Amino acid sequence: MSFRPWILARLLLRFIGHSAISGISTARIILQRTPPPAGFVRLRFAPMSTTGAAVLGAMVTLTPGSSALVIDMERREILLHLLDIRSAEDNLAAIRHDFERDIVALFPEKKS
Repeated sequence: MSFRPWILARLLLRFIGHSAISGISTARIILQRTPPPAGFVRLRFAPMSTTGAAVLGAMVTLTPGSSALVIDMERREILLHLLDIRSAEDNLAAIRHDFERDIVALFPEKKS
């Protein structure tokens, strides 16, 4: 597959937008008198190279309100910590929608 710079540009723009929205949500959480419950969730990700999984984990960690803790390539899962576990499914869906397809295109799974 040839490198397509527009995929990288789209991923970067989505990351910036996702970061801005997450930053506002995180600020709201911090300013609440009673913060929502935080917790851990597992994000199953599409087949991609280890570099792609590392990029996905880094993007999630750099986005306010979430941190990637463990990347399990065998299970294709990332263990995440979220500041608001109540919206876990929405967060996982947004990560998949905003990042996963472009990362897979840039870092496809290596066939052995």
